[in-house]
Amino acid sequence: MKEYFKPLARFKKREHPFDIGMPFSWWRGHYDRHFLNNLYERKENEFEPFYKYHLKHFLEVNAGSQEVEFYRHLRDLIQDGIAILIKEDNPGSKTKHERTNIQKAQLRAFADYLNSIDQWAVRPRLEVYTEKDATIARLQNQIAELEKQISEMKEYDVVQKIRIEEGHLPTVIDLIQQLRDLQLPSGRKLLRCDHKTPYYKMISKYFSIDAKHIPIDTAKNYFSDKQNDIGVKGTVVPPENKLFKIVPDNPKKAVKKINKS
Repeated sequence: MKEYFKPLARFKKREHPFDIGMPFSWWRGHYDRHFLNNLYERKENEFEPFYKYHLKHFLEVNAGSQEVEFYRHLRDLIQDGIAILIKEDNPGSKTKHERTNIQKAQLRAFADYLNSIDQWAVRPRLEVYTEKDATIARLQNQIAELEKQISEMKEYDVVQKIRIEEGHLPTVIDLIQQLRDLQLPSGRKLLRCDHKTPYYKMISKYFSIDAKHIPIDTAKNYFSDKQNDIGVKGTVVPPENKLFKIVPDNPKKAVKKINKS
């Protein structure tokens, strides 16, 4: 019988945490149980070194053997271990049932690791096809959702953008910046937004200059997170482009209401 896993040397201290077995006499025919008991103690980030540790031992002590033989044996052992846990489970025992669920989850996680390194197509075709069908169904649902989102976004597309007279992008920027500062007679702001992105994205998406696209970075440079705070790459509206000023329809009435409030 081939030796698949590195056993703990008898009457010696454990030299490596991955070694299986007990320090005293134990029946080697139960190597599978000892291997699983060790596996239950491993974390998921130890699965790969755990696998390679025992693979190295298998190849060293079994001359002429190949990794695929070790892989098949190990995969069968894990599947058998899961089947035994299901068969021997005792839902009436709170402690045993909880331990069984933890062990099943560990073995299934390790089985997922083995599936991820299967370069020999060892898994049964039905299992592979089932997994592929599930993946296809998931991707189809994602595609349907993305198509729905694209369709909804197209509702905001326009056939023709609003054309700005050449050289007067800063003028439009100035007007939008004024809109950001306007206050109602109650003293509250007319427009409220904690971010600058809607303003410069709106300009880039819905406006053009002489039928030419306005790069989003160009519009972005005119806005800052804080008003009157121009960043390193910020752009200010030149005085000669500030051609209009938005004022209340009745400034005196507005001021009076503000004072009363």
